[in-house]
Amino acid sequence: MLGVLFISIQLSAQNRTISGKVTDDKGAGIPNATVIIKGTSVGTNTSPDGAFTLSVPQNAKSLVISFVGMAEKEINLNAASAYTVTLSAKAMNDLQEVVVTGYTTTQRKKFSGAATTVAVNEVRKQPFASFDQALQGQASGVSVVANSGQPGANAVVRIRGNGSINGGNVPLYIMDGIEVTAADFASLNQGDFERVEVLKDAVATAMYGSRGANGVIVITTRRGRAGQLQFNYDAQVGFSKLPEDRLTVMNSGQKIDYEVQRGNPYGWTVAQQDSLRKVNFSWKDALFQTGVTQQHMISASGGNQTSRVFASLSYMDQDGIVKTTGLQRFTARINNDNTIKNWRLGINIQGGYSKVVGTSEANTFLSSPLNAIRWGNPYERDINPNTGDWQQFGGAGLLTSGQPNAAMELFLNYNWAIQVKGIGTTYLEFHFPFLKGLYARTNWGVDYSQNETAGFTSPKTSTGQSRQGSLSRALSRNLRYTGTTSLNYKTDFDKHEIDAGLFTEVVKNNSRSFGFTGYGFTNGFTNEAGITAGSSTNNFIPAVSGSGSENGILSYFTIINYGYNSKYYLSLVGRRDGSSKFGINNRFANFGSVGLSWVVTGESFMRNVNLVNELKLRASIGTNGNNLTQLGDFPIPQFGRISYAGNSGWSTSSLGNLDYKWETNRTINFGVDFAILNRRLSGTIELYERKTMDLFYSLPIDPAGTGFTNISSNFGSLSNRGVELTLNGDIVRTQNFRWSLGGNITYNKNRVLSLPQDSVISGTTILAEGRPINSFYLVDYTGVDPANGNAMYKKRDKSSTAVYNANDKVIWGTSDAPWFGAINTFIDFKGFDFSAQLNFFLNRQMYNNDRNNVTNPSYYLDNMSIDVMREWKKAGDITDVPRPSSGTSGGTAPANPYQTSTTRFLEDASFWRLRNVTLGYTVPPIILTKAGIRTARLFIQAQNWWTKTEFKSFDPEATGASLTGAQYPALVQTTIGLSIGF
Repeated sequence: MLGVLFISIQLSAQNRTISGKVTDDKGAGIPNATVIIKGTSVGTNTSPDGAFTLSVPQNAKSLVISFVGMAEKEINLNAASAYTVTLSAKAMNDLQEVVVTGYTTTQRKKFSGAATTVAVNEVRKQPFASFDQALQGQASGVSVVANSGQPGANAVVRIRGNGSINGGNVPLYIMDGIEVTAADFASLNQGDFERVEVLKDAVATAMYGSRGANGVIVITTRRGRAGQLQFNYDAQVGFSKLPEDRLTVMNSGQKIDYEVQRGNPYGWTVAQQDSLRKVNFSWKDALFQTGVTQQHMISASGGNQTSRVFASLSYMDQDGIVKTTGLQRFTARINNDNTIKNWRLGINIQGGYSKVVGTSEANTFLSSPLNAIRWGNPYERDINPNTGDWQQFGGAGLLTSGQPNAAMELFLNYNWAIQVKGIGTTYLEFHFPFLKGLYARTNWGVDYSQNETAGFTSPKTSTGQSRQGSLSRALSRNLRYTGTTSLNYKTDFDKHEIDAGLFTEVVKNNSRSFGFTGYGFTNGFTNEAGITAGSSTNNFIPAVSGSGSENGILSYFTIINYGYNSKYYLSLVGRRDGSSKFGINNRFANFGSVGLSWVVTGESFMRNVNLVNELKLRASIGTNGNNLTQLGDFPIPQFGRISYAGNSGWSTSSLGNLDYKWETNRTINFGVDFAILNRRLSGTIELYERKTMDLFYSLPIDPAGTGFTNISSNFGSLSNRGVELTLNGDIVRTQNFRWSLGGNITYNKNRVLSLPQDSVISGTTILAEGRPINSFYLVDYTGVDPANGNAMYKKRDKSSTAVYNANDKVIWGTSDAPWFGAINTFIDFKGFDFSAQLNFFLNRQMYNNDRNNVTNPSYYLDNMSIDVMREWKKAGDITDVPRPSSGTSGGTAPANPYQTSTTRFLEDASFWRLRNVTLGYTVPPIILTKAGIRTARLFIQAQNWWTKTEFKSFDPEATGASLTGAQYPALVQTTIGLSIGF
């Protein structure tokens, strides 16, 4: 199929050839402007000097010429064979843009739903191995938090808050009409994306029925353009490093002094103490590095009136900032679209391969190398300087403190995952000749993922010695296909517009996996060749595992859009879904929405209101569902394998519930779109309420009858209410200089409305009616009694006490930021461009368990926070760190045990972050023409260069209610890029 790119364009004898030139206001030619025959997809692009040549049918009436940043222009065709077109700087008319929902494409002014188009150029240029991280700050109502700085890690994306307690909260991702999984973005190339749309309210998402409860992100990949063949080469090379550490631990001198203060547990002599104080070994330097990232992409686009092709190849190689970690990715794509009389057909094929080498994170395991940054004593080294061997003074694989040697765990062990990804979609569309506007379309696609993982633990490390090392290997594959068929009709008459469709859709998912763990690596090999055959004597019997699942959805729905007099619009969506995941009593469910919009500026009374250029009011209400359940794939009682006395058998593994059904979201949305001051300022205001009913909930039951403590059911409700504001303005807009400033801010209030059991406590958080999900439930820590050094707490009656009582816990804030958004700016001056984006998350709290672990005086054999140096020592000391003793002081004071479930480690995790800064230069076409180059741009960009926060860690951008430990923070990156077009 790649050969299509090189087929000569054959012109029909019924066509004629025209030529012309597209220029700016100064008469300079505009390269790569698009010239399209109106009403078709047939066209071409201008050459470096702005010239074009195009074969047009004899009945063609006009051309549409467009270029990024310029106002689109339409010219009428006559008998002339040459045309000169002048484009002016664009005064943005937001209502003329289109909204792509995945099923339909409609003009924004006709759309009554809440949707945001993401600046795809911003997404393409950012060097994230998982594209969803580039969405941060790009759209109001969309919270994007980096789940990890580990290469290939996907972000945690929430659209208008958390809508479920036990179900899924991840938005639905649709690429070219089929569902894809966020975890697979490491094998996709965002450079192939043409458009990214975020759908937020019921009108926008109800058409996805049982899958749209958490919002929808629609990705459209790049298509070929009619015209001469064009090649592009894009390259980036960057460097990344560890961000600033706000949790400081002791150096060698401080740690030795503290150990001596606590009784010298290791029995260091004075000479040893003096020697160890001088070491100051950096575990950060031993485990971290400056990561290098490079990515390259070659793409081609071309075609003629009947066939257009886009193709690309890309390569990415990213070193992690933790040594040994990184990602390699290869992708290939080809998109082909064809028009044959009344037929439209196309095929899109994407292949991807990625290998991620990772390390353990977000835990408190002793064997996790990342915990050594905090816990490793600074007077201990990774390698014995006298012998050059691994330091193992505490035993095999262990340091003196008894901690595993983190360098051995990182360099001798390995953990990698390989994914082979294939996505294929095809569509066929027929326009009925007997009725204009009536057409049928069928779209089918397959998303295939094959994942292979391996984890090796060396017998030389402390964690691998019990069974002389281990190797775990697993292979899984997942195949999901989506088929959508529709009959559509689009027409307009008098003052009426109708765009309607009847759809049927099937989605089926099939997955399989198997794996094993082998032991006994005694011959030096670190792969399967090193496994010792199963032996009960040496406990080398391998472990095996396997699983499989299959589920599907069958849907019928309709989408109706009606417009009157170009001012009043009505949208109706109705959908009926059936899912194999639910009981036969509730297998099918109905979802739908209705939306109204009014283009106020179309009214006669607005004609003389010069201040307001555009004003549109919108309202919608509707429902959709959540099809992700903790039940798995079957609503019936399930059986699993068990073993008893050496014999295998069957036992009930989960209870069934034939009444189990969808969580249902009902969303109400009010929106205002406006542009004022000659469109110098434009924006959108959204008010919404998202209520989730019939929550997936594990209902407690008496285990006496069944042996189970709960059953999967539907109980309870919660809501998200919010306000979203988006503003964009041109501060300066002249012929040679443009400076724009914009941003978005969201306030989302999450609240549990009802539960079958109130106040469910889980660790440091509580699930309580009237409170947000992930609310903290802790005893108020008020400081230290200067008389005896005891920790002090506040009781529920507001009095102070030195006695910790779990009954004094109260509810605090939430880890989900209610306020978040971004501020961005763009400057364009004579080929130079500058852009910057500042993101923020406010009123957010997080429990810092990482700090807890280096503050707990019981752990003083390992390294500790420098805050501990402020411990209370004598009566009268004013400090915030209690004495380390858990007994009494002088036999008179109450006991002072160390407590963790207090507000002492609850920190403000709000932050401001300079997410991206880019400085670029586009080389003038007059310079490039002689070299045969169409376009060229150079740029340098920076990410996460500056962060303002009070949270004591490497990075406040962590997910969950607690920073557990072993943090792999978001990277601080600097990248140089080049883009050339031929």
